[in-house]
Amino acid sequence: MSVKDRLQVGVNGALKPFGVQLVRGFSTDPLISPFLPARQTIKRAAAAGLSVGDYLDSYSSEPGATAETVEVMLTASGLTEAAEVRKVLEIGPGSGRYTRRVMSALRPRTYDVYETAPDWVHYLRGEFPGLTFLPADGHTLAATGSSTVDLVHAHKLLCYIPYVTAVCYLDEMARVVRPGGTVAFDIITDDCMDTPMTKAWLAEPSRGAIYSVAPRDWVLDFMAERELELTGSHFVPLSGGRTELLVFKRR
Repeated sequence: MSVKDRLQVGVNGALKPFGVQLVRGFSTDPLISPFLPARQTIKRAAAAGLSVGDYLDSYSSEPGATAETVEVMLTASGLTEAAEVRKVLEIGPGSGRYTRRVMSALRPRTYDVYETAPDWVHYLRGEFPGLTFLPADGHTLAATGSSTVDLVHAHKLLCYIPYVTAVCYLDEMARVVRPGGTVAFDIITDDCMDTPMTKAWLAEPSRGAIYSVAPRDWVLDFMAERELELTGSHFVPLSGGRTELLVFKRR
């Protein structure tokens, strides 16, 4: 254990009676490192004459996929600007392509984010000065109180990380959303695994190896146990296949 780690353990021991602790601002775990570096992605988007969001749509899905995903999510949740959304929380916003559209549609009082990639955090700070950045450890939403969020959402994240980490996030999303609030995320479910997607993975096993598949019925049961009812779903294009957007309302 390093001196820095010993110091953190000692400080946290002193702070434990107060119910708080020190954590790293950003994780260095290679399993949750960014798949697309910010500088390279921004440069390629500029060379293509596209916004970063539109470039990523073309790169990893198809044009218009982000806008369609946000529209489906908000329609299924019944959320509108008129609903006076107080707090939105996004996990892994990356380039902010979903952030921009949700902020524009809902104009929440507070928009919190958990992002583990320092280069994308730097980019987001410049693009979205109104965001609140919370310490990200790569598997919890520890800085967010229980039942405090109107909408908690994540896109093109849970399908890339280890399944057990994704489950940790699902549990945390259920914890932080308020009664009547919305949880939304996309994952690769067994329903996504159609013949074209299977053929694509068999043709390029290295492509399929970066993805994590989740059993749909199990996920629905897991969320139902946490008083979350499915209100909508939608298949979303993904490089090499598709994910399924699932939208839940907290009872």
